[in-house]
Amino acid sequence: MDNLKDYFREMDFEAFGTGGFATAPTALPGLIKNRAFLLDLRTREEADGFSLPVAVHIPLHELPDRLDEIPGDIPVVLFAGEPWRPSVAMAYLIAKGFDQVSMIPQGLPEMAKMLKPGPLHAAGVHQTTETRPQCGCRPCC
Repeated sequence: MDNLKDYFREMDFEAFGTGGFATAPTALPGLIKNRAFLLDLRTREEADGFSLPVAVHIPLHELPDRLDEIPGDIPVVLFAGEPWRPSVAMAYLIAKGFDQVSMIPQGLPEMAKMLKPGPLHAAGVHQTTETRPQCGCRPCC
């Protein structure tokens, strides 16, 4: 729990004012290029309607049971349909010892704008293998 204590201690005016705990949707192409682990926390019903092949889907309520699927040595970026689920998951992962965790609070509409050919190409993402999760699996597994 020391990690969580430190996390809360860092939540000051400067952190909130500068977005220190958030990742902007505009960073998505670079995150994909650099093989960050994008974690979709939406429910199965939500993901069935619209999935992102660049992310691994683990619904928030399954996170404690599937913690071993999340790498601890690369950045983990959390997202859902709204900011409260990534916030809860971020606190949980930090409490479990993950130290490279951030979230995209804006949700899917803003993220979708950055997953178009222009922004992806500008970031240097050229091969379809770069748009797959690091594990190589489909986001539904």
